[in-house]
Amino acid sequence: LRPSSIKMSYMPVCMFVQTIRPKEGWQVYSSAQDADGRCICTVVAPEQNLCSRDAKSRQLRQLLEKIQNMSQSIEVLNLRTQRDFQYVMKMESQMKGLRSKFRQIESNRRTLLTKNFQVSYH
Repeated sequence: LRPSSIKMSYMPVCMFVQTIRPKEGWQVYSSAQDADGRCICTVVAPEQNLCSRDAKSRQLRQLLEKIQNMSQSIEVLNLRTQRDFQYVMKMESQMKGLRSKFRQIESNRRTLLTKNFQVSYH
């Protein structure tokens, strides 16, 4: 970003924290701001290349990948469930309409049968 394109009054404080390394070997992973935009929490993690050969680090990366994959699967499943639920709600509405039509047809049939029997007995 060019300094001329940034209005300092709107720049969040936590953005500055991300450009500064808290300690050697650590990187800013995430941060949170209060309602006024002040940084109230900064999460740091070891730099990715710091422990890349460590077995525990590899296990953590694999676990993180599994969690990310699972999160994506859950998100896809959630979207499908929402779509299916909308379909079921639409079908329920259509079924109520059909029930109403069938009741009306049955009522009309009974009325016609009653009239026919009355006419034929007179």
